[in-house]
Amino acid sequence: MTIRPYAPADRDAALALCIAAFTPIHEGFRAALGEAIFALHYPDWQGGYARMFDALAEDDGRTEAFVAETDGAIAGFVFAILDAATKTGEIGLNAVAPARQRQGIGRLMYDHALARLKQRGAEIAYVGTGGDAAHAPARAAYEALGFDRVIPAVHYYRAL
Repeated sequence: MTIRPYAPADRDAALALCIAAFTPIHEGFRAALGEAIFALHYPDWQGGYARMFDALAEDDGRTEAFVAETDGAIAGFVFAILDAATKTGEIGLNAVAPARQRQGIGRLMYDHALARLKQRGAEIAYVGTGGDAAHAPARAAYEALGFDRVIPAVHYYRAL
């Protein structure tokens, strides 16, 4: 397996992987919120991810993206975002293909992203994820990387 910089030619494969990995999470959101709230709050969640990949073509000087490639196919991706003013790095959008999860690919991607953030001047790093059951594997992965300072957040919804 190799970790390499994301290239525009990776867009469709990385987006398909992203949607496959995040569909169960969004279905959990749909179940928790109900159809009416979900439809209003996440009207085009797949398009939102597409726009995130499309934005990589506009080099913002902050975001680097990497893909994990194995056997000629993309097995995962990770965005590494640097706020140079605060020397803060962020592991941004990331996913591993559902069929390739729990094989150490995420760990290798995160280690690579953190090393790049440090090379670029980050002195601290953070990552955000959900507190629901669907995000438990992500929380475990981040804790295994040494992320141990947690600020819980709660989001409440109601129909009006």
